[in-house]
Formats: sequence, structure tokens, C-alpha cells
Amino acid sequence: MAKKGELSKTARASLAQRDDKDHITGRICARCGEPINLKELFPVKVLGQGMNYYHKNHYTLG
Repeated sequence: MAKKGELSKTARASLAQRDDKDHITGRICARCGEPINLKELFPVKVLGQGMNYYHKNHYTLG
């Protein structure tokens, strides 16, 4: 059993196996029309339309 402040055995194993690769997703940016990498993906829920996807630097409020 993990002590206070430590991760459990399964939590440590899942962190070790986590895939940190940046790959291209199937989402297309609503602003520029290009495919979006996973680390740049910024999903936005719009009322009446559903989900829109942007590059993080392409989405601005207002």
C-alpha cells in the first residue's frame, strides 16, 4: 500500500507507459482549415452547433 504522498503501484505504471508523442488528430481547425496536432488541440463547445476545434493560438474570446 502506498504511503501518504506516494503514488500507488498502478499509478506509477500508468505514468511510465503514458504516450507523450504529439500526433496529428482527425480534427480540422475551424479557422484555418488545417489538421491539428494533439498538443495544439483546443475544443470549444458552441450552443446550437456542437463542438468546434481550433489551434490553441487561433482561438480568441470576443
